[in-house]
Amino acid sequence: MKMFLKAGLASLALLAGGAASAADMPYRKGTLPPAPALPEFFSWTGFYAGGQIGYSWGSERTRFIASNGIGAAFTSDTDSVLGGGHAGFNYQFGSYVLGIEGDIEALNSDGRFRHSLGIGEVKRDWQASVRGRLGFAMDRFMIYATGGATFTEFDQQLFDPVSGARDSAQTSRSGWSVGGGLSFALTDHLIAGVEYRYTDFGRFNRLARGAFLGVTTDQDSTLHSVRTSLSYKF
Repeated sequence: MKMFLKAGLASLALLAGGAASAADMPYRKGTLPPAPALPEFFSWTGFYAGGQIGYSWGSERTRFIASNGIGAAFTSDTDSVLGGGHAGFNYQFGSYVLGIEGDIEALNSDGRFRHSLGIGEVKRDWQASVRGRLGFAMDRFMIYATGGATFTEFDQQLFDPVSGARDSAQTSRSGWSVGGGLSFALTDHLIAGVEYRYTDFGRFNRLARGAFLGVTTDQDSTLHSVRTSLSYKF
């Protein structure tokens, strides 16, 4: 009898210990697995710099006006390949991106025309700009508008093949430029882009000197450009 009593007490003790151990175990029935970590969105905030290459096209409308009031107007194409470098800074808040960018580019814009006074030529070999940008970002993709000031220098020449007389001058000009583009972050540091811009340097004139004294050159210059770029974000 005592043996049966001891065996029963031992069994109760084992059952009680097992129940306590089970109570200490975490309850897993119906528990969902932990959610995977959400991917981080790309941040456009930061400095960047890079290079660009593209093509520009437009027209140089030039008029020669002699001292007697007689003149003639010419429109010449100024198509050119362009290329250069750029640098800027972006700041992102929510889905919007504010930025500022500057660039400088080399080009070979050369317009020529003939007049009774001689042969005229207008050349440009560089241009630069400082612009603001406003973009809308969707993770690694951004669409933006841009606009600001642009700068260049015109090399104007007038040549008379009969007398050999020549007049030349360099005229620095500023204007405005507006456009828009698309950017895509290939990696956390490399950003590819494509951009279109319209640029207007306004209308200006210059009074010739030397052999062509009294002749006024009146000029109006506008152009379109499209370029692709690759930037490194620091």
